[in-house]
Amino acid sequence: MAEGINKQTLPEQIYRVLREDILYQRIPCGSKLTLQSLRDRFGVSHTPIREALTRLIEDHLVSYYSNVGVSVISLDDRDIKEIFELSYELDCIAIKRIFAEGQEETLVAELAENIKICHEHLENRRIDEWSTASDGFHEAFYPMDGNSRLNGEGVKLRTQIMLIYHLYKLEQVNYLRIQGYHDIIYQALRDGDTEAALSALKLHLMEDMEGALLSYSNETNNKARN
Repeated sequence: MAEGINKQTLPEQIYRVLREDILYQRIPCGSKLTLQSLRDRFGVSHTPIREALTRLIEDHLVSYYSNVGVSVISLDDRDIKEIFELSYELDCIAIKRIFAEGQEETLVAELAENIKICHEHLENRRIDEWSTASDGFHEAFYPMDGNSRLNGEGVKLRTQIMLIYHLYKLEQVNYLRIQGYHDIIYQALRDGDTEAALSALKLHLMEDMEGALLSYSNETNNKARN
């Protein structure tokens, strides 16, 4: 049965549904996406599906190969390292630019709201809701930076990191540690101590990277044994 779609914004809605399915691994990494299967699912023509897939390719969530088609990306240990390391560098650049341009109060206010919402979810043991809200913490660095190219690449990298978190269930296992780092980063930025914030940011992302690499290694070893 075709999923209900508002036909006024077909490409956008299909894109959002597929993006969430990939991020939360309802469509696993490596899965092939055919136009016919997606047409059957959504009950629409190929045109809006192609537009949605083009956006997912731009997000680096799916890849297109000539004579093969479109598939959800697969990530190896090198991909994981590159994504986390570059994300840290871009976060640093964005934060420094925000402070240099006098936008720190706006950033701190947005982070304060994110922290408040995340703690409310944790207090009520709503881990799935916390995970969704937590994903927005780093994304707050980009919209106010003003550099459209930096913002675009930063958001795309955050999307891939979200995929890694959900792929290896890092947030479910480490949610208190992750929230603790977000609290420290926010408090340092609120106090105007960008060096302390960037130091905590690096520890946060590098620890998450090591967790993802360990999960990848365990998964690879299990597949080899089987």
